[in-house]
This record gives sequence, C-alpha cells and structure tokens, in this order.
Amino acid sequence: MDRLADEVLQLIFNEIDHPSSFVRACRRFNSFSRDPYVRAHYFLSRYGPVEAMYWALGGGPLINEHVLDVLLSSGAHLSRYLVQVAVHHYFRSLCPFIKTPWVRTLSLSTFGHFLKLSSERFGAINIAKGEDDGAVFRSFIRESRRRPDRRGQSTDAIAEILEKGKFIPFCSKDPIMAQFPLALSIEPRLLPLAIANGFRMDGRYRDFVFRRIFARDQERGVQDILLSVRELCRLDPSMFISRTVAAEVLMEAESNRTGYATLKTLDREGDLRFSLGALVEDLVKSFIKAHSITAASTGASLCYLWKDFPSRNPIARLVMLLTVFISYPGATPDTLHLNLEHLNLTPVSSEQIGQVLLSPFVEQFPSVLRYARVHCEIDDATFPSFLAGVAVGCLEVASKGNMLHSMCKKWPSLTEDIEFAVVTKYRLTVEDLPSPDQRRRALFPSKLCRDICAFNLEASVATREFDDDEWEGSPSNGNELGVRSMSEQFLGAIGQETLTQVIARDELDPRRRRAPWLSNRINWNWPLKPPFPADVLPVGKWILSQFGRRHLVTAIFMDHAVVNDNYGILRHYLSDCPSVRPIVPVTLHHFKMLAHLGRAPHYLLFDAIKDGASFFFSDNDYLSYPDDVEVKRETPCAEIVPSWVVKDPSPSIEPTSGPSLTSIAAPTRKRLQRSAATTVKSYAFGHSDSDDDHENLSHTTSDPSATTTRPVESNLQLWIRHLSALQKAETKKFNEKKRRLEQSSHSGPRPRVARSDFLKTLTTGLRELRQLESTKKQQAPIPAVLDDRSVSDDEEYQSPKRPSKRRKVPF
Repeated sequence: MDRLADEVLQLIFNEIDHPSSFVRACRRFNSFSRDPYVRAHYFLSRYGPVEAMYWALGGGPLINEHVLDVLLSSGAHLSRYLVQVAVHHYFRSLCPFIKTPWVRTLSLSTFGHFLKLSSERFGAINIAKGEDDGAVFRSFIRESRRRPDRRGQSTDAIAEILEKGKFIPFCSKDPIMAQFPLALSIEPRLLPLAIANGFRMDGRYRDFVFRRIFARDQERGVQDILLSVRELCRLDPSMFISRTVAAEVLMEAESNRTGYATLKTLDREGDLRFSLGALVEDLVKSFIKAHSITAASTGASLCYLWKDFPSRNPIARLVMLLTVFISYPGATPDTLHLNLEHLNLTPVSSEQIGQVLLSPFVEQFPSVLRYARVHCEIDDATFPSFLAGVAVGCLEVASKGNMLHSMCKKWPSLTEDIEFAVVTKYRLTVEDLPSPDQRRRALFPSKLCRDICAFNLEASVATREFDDDEWEGSPSNGNELGVRSMSEQFLGAIGQETLTQVIARDELDPRRRRAPWLSNRINWNWPLKPPFPADVLPVGKWILSQFGRRHLVTAIFMDHAVVNDNYGILRHYLSDCPSVRPIVPVTLHHFKMLAHLGRAPHYLLFDAIKDGASFFFSDNDYLSYPDDVEVKRETPCAEIVPSWVVKDPSPSIEPTSGPSLTSIAAPTRKRLQRSAATTVKSYAFGHSDSDDDHENLSHTTSDPSATTTRPVESNLQLWIRHLSALQKAETKKFNEKKRRLEQSSHSGPRPRVARSDFLKTLTTGLRELRQLESTKKQQAPIPAVLDDRSVSDDEEYQSPKRPSKRRKVPF
C-alpha cells in the first residue's frame, strides 16, 4: 500500500463510506486525507456535482476555506436556493426536510467564507423567510391549476430563478425534487434552463411530465397539447411519449377525448415511436387474465377503442367476446348477437364459445349456451359432446369450481365424463414426469390443481393454446419477437390503470407511498389483476366434495396438488378434524414423484405423518376399500394373529393393482361388519428375536389353528423405514453424479454439486420423524412379548422362556 500512486489511493479513498478508520492506518494516509483537493473530490465523486455542496456543508471540521474553493472550481453546483436554506438553518430557522445539524457543524469563519463566495457569485441574496426561491417555486406549482389570468406567479419569474439563481433541488430529501418535473409539464420552455443547471431527465420524470400534459382536468385543446409535446421532444432528444403513458391515456379515452385525439394525431403524423394500433391490441390482450374485465367501465373503454382499432388477433377477439357476454349475463341470444355485430365480432364459432366458457371470469353460462345453440350451429346431437368438452376443459382452470358445480347439478351425466377424462388423461406416474437429465424438470407444472394465486399462472386454457400457436413458428418469427420484446421494454410496459389514477398516486406524499418492493414489480396491481373471480371455488375442493375422499379422481388431483405444491388444496385434503381422519391419505408415491423432480416436499406431508397418517405405497392400496371402512395400519401393541397369516418379513411389498372405473363410483355401499377390517392387507411385519424363532415358526406353520404373538410396526416406523430407503437411493444418485463431474473435470477447481431440494428437505423431515418416534418409545415403552409356540400343555414339551431384551434407557 505504501507504493501506491496518489491517483490510485484517491480512487480507493472515494469508495469508502466512512474513511475515518482508513486514514488512521498510517501517517501517509492521514496526511493524504488532509489535502483539500482529496476532500473536495471525495464529495464530487460520491454525490455528483448537484449534491456535492450540500453534503460537503455537513462535513463539520473536515471542511475549510480551501475545500470550498476547490469544490466550486472543480464543478460543484451552487444555487441561490441552497445559500438561502443554509442561512436559515445556520441561524436556527426551521427547515422541515433537514433533521441533522448540517451547516451548524461548520465554524463561523468557514461559513462566513461560504457566504462571501455566494455573494460574489449571485450578488444581493434575499434571505427573508417565505421569499426564497423555493417558496416562489412552490407558489408557482400551487397556482398552476388555476386559469392563467388568476395566477400570481408568472413563468418569467420561474425562468429568472432558473437562469440567474441557478435553481435546482440540491438533495433527494427536498420535497421540491418530486415537484420539479411538474414545472416542465406546465411550461416546456423551462427544460433547457433546468438541464443547464444539472437536471437529468430519466424515465420516471419523463412519464410524469407527459402525464401532466395529457391530464384531462386541464382546459387545453388538441393543438396546445401537440405544441407542448413537440417542444419538449425538440428541446431534449431523450423526451418521447412512452407506451406506458399512451396506454394510460387510452384507458380513459372516452372521458379524455382531447388526449385521445392528440394521440391519434401524433400516430397519424408519425411522431410516436410505436404503432397506436399495436398498442391498443396489446392493451386489449392484457385483460385476458385480469379480473377488471368484469367491470362495466373497463368493458365500455375497450369497446370504445375497438371501434377505432379492430384487430384479428385471436386473444384480442376473445377478450372482446368476454366483455360482451360478461356485461349481459341474462340477455337473450338476439340481444347478444346484435351487440357482437355492432363490434364486428360475428360470426362466432363453437370453438370461440368454448374458449369463452373456459375463462375463469365466466360463471353465469346459461346465456352463453343459449347463444351457442341458436347462432353457432350446435344442435341437440352435438350439444352433449360440446358440454362434456367444456366440463373437462374447466378441470385445468383452477378457479372454475363454481361453474363445474352448477353444470354437474344441471346435467348429472357430466360427472361420468369428468371421471373418465381424469382417469384416462391426467393420471400421473413417475415415468410421465420429466427425466432427471432435463434441466427444466424442477419447473415442470402439472395440468391440474395449480395455485390460483401464482404470478405465472395461465388463467385460461385459451391463453395457453393461443400463445403456443404464436410462439411456435419459423426462426424469423422468434427473432422478430425478441426484437419486439426489447423495443417494448425500452418504450415502457403497459398497465391497466387510467391516467387520472396514476396522476393521483404520483401526487401522494412520499411518506404515504407503498412499500418499495411493491413499486418495483412492473405492471402489477393486485386489486385490478387477480387471475380469478371474487367468490372463487378451486376445482380441487369441488372434486373432493363431489367424488369423496376414497376415489380415484380425488387421488389423481392429490398427486397433481403435491407436484404443484398447492398449499390451499393440500391443506384442504390433509385437514384433520377431531371426528374425521385425514381426508386424503399420503402415499409413498407422492415422495417418489417429488424425488424424481428434485422438489422439496411440502411440510404438510410431514405434518400428516406426524399426526398418524397411515402408510400406503400408492393410491391403489386404499382405493379398493369403501369409504366407510377404516383401513387399520397402526397397532400400538402386539396383537395375536394366526400364524398362517404371518408372511415372510421382506422389506418390500408390491402394491395391488388399481380398481376398475366402475367399482370406485358406487353410489351406495352397505356398511361392512367390524370384523372386515381384520382381512385388510397390512404392511406391518413381525420381528423375531432370535434364529430359534424362525425354526419354531417353520414347525408351527403347518397348523392353521395355532396362534402366535408378533410385534407390529406402527405407521410412523413404516414411514421412517421406507423414506430412509428413498433417502439412501437419492444419496447414491447424488454421489454418482458428483463422481462423474469430478472425473470429467481433470484440471481446474473441483466442481461444487449441490444437493437437490428434495434430499435436503427429506433429511430434515426424517430427523424430526425419528425424534418423534424416540419420544413415543420413551413415553410408552413396549412391554416384553412372549411367544406361545407350544402345541401341548405338558411342561415337558414347553420351550424354555428366554428373558426379554428391554431397551436400556440412560438415567
């Protein structure tokens, strides 16, 4: 460090937030930091020319006369407004936005030198309270909403403080910083003077200025707005109307006809950097997943724009069909057809009607079906198949539970169609999931039971199908799409708020604004754009109420909910009431699917196991029994079982084959006797204490009447054993992958291979399950089990009793 040049040391010094510790490292650094040039350029490099003087005046003993001279000679901006605020603050006058000592830390001689430099630059300075440049500017902004003949401050007064007083907000804490662009929207001729003082126009300021120009509460004509826009664009090449502002004007085109006419004039004369027709098309398409499409004002605005800029895009046409059918839920087919003809949307095909019914915001469907049967050539022969296709398509739209409930209540035969479609089309197996070699397997979404609150949710099947048709194409189409997305990003993202709403939000006090992380989300407004209706009923919840807890359709939806990590559906399926067992059982098949995808299991699965969920390999194991039969799996103590029932204690058992489709949908079942539960296949295995037990067992299996006592594994022990085996298999795959990568990279650093989320979560979950099992054993130790293997009661033939092997618990 001692050999570094002063220039390099200056760069290091400028990057340190608090250099007090740095200057104490050695004498050279200390003497280097005392140089006025070094101190002056420290503030210039960190805060820029506009704010450098403000931060330097709060430096206290670090600032002296020489530092102030270097700052001004090196380009630091000094405004008369800064001098006036510094005088007020130094002599204990109130400055609301300055909460620190600031200039009061300066010595009297240093502050006097600062006043001397200011008077030499500006001459006589008015330091009266309420008459400074900031007060004049605030008065101009406050009176800008009045008519020109009633304003007290003229534009020439503002131009004078900008030109002679070098007026500009000197720090980000100054409230005038947020109001300064408003003056440019009132009078565009002030822009060159503001730029000369160091003002830089970015995207936020640019949109703010143009919003005020197009505001509808101003009594300005089309020519006045055109003159202001063209003058701003001429004075600063970075000024242009963005797609964001234009979309906000379009959203209130019917009420703000002056601004809308100005946009059409600019588009016709080629003064916009985008096509207004393409913007209207994109704006209409954005409502395919927005709940605001159900609002009457939104429908009226879109219809008003559609008359001037019709489009042949299928998504845009679908949105306009939705506005008509949603706006008139109880209209007759002739009334609907008349409104569609008025918007030039006829003829309407049966496929388009199907896409309308698949929208998550269409729940009142009778009028749509009546229109389809009258004007879309759907007769009595094709109507059942059309209705079945709509019902099956609604399964993939997570928020269509209410519509499915109404349809199945009116047409009960749709339940069989839904059952057949789910079993034949949507059943998930490990082989159907993406292979581990595919990179995007962790992002694989299953078709059913998606989260309705997900940000990347496709709210409509129609949207997904149309998007696939548009994205698939030649390479040239992909390149054009990439260029278009880049240009749209540069020209601004479009929203669904009106210009008046955005202006009202921009004028709020900064302390009342929303959290920063919400404002950083581009094009996101939850009250306007939830992708589901207000009284939403998820399809997964309706499936459970329709088909019951022990049904193959419910089991398939459970598989999809586990893969999609749908918290709402999982919580509903795994709820445990005091009088009801866990509704849908958890199986080992769920963990195998998640292991294949590398996803972390939801904590609700482990909670269900901790609460005593029965162990099943797959849904085939419990679907073969009626809903009113309790499949007993857990036995807290040893039970007496006939010896011929005891099987070979092998670690794996193949699950039974799945039930037929007709056997799982029986409407009524006769309740079986209590003894029927003893014939249910169990995954509980007996354990022998010694090799003699196997020999004795071989002699007694020939007699069916003989009985034996065997300890049975609890459900928790079965889960631990099989999940441990799955953990071992996944660990083996991880080690093999790591070994292959290490062998492939002979030179260079050793590659770091991260464990999958599934393996990490499973390791933690197994640790908790083992701790729970250990706690249960300590609280209720299992007593010694005595096996009665004697065939006769004679003591001569009695086998000797071996002492039981109790677990030693340390005290």
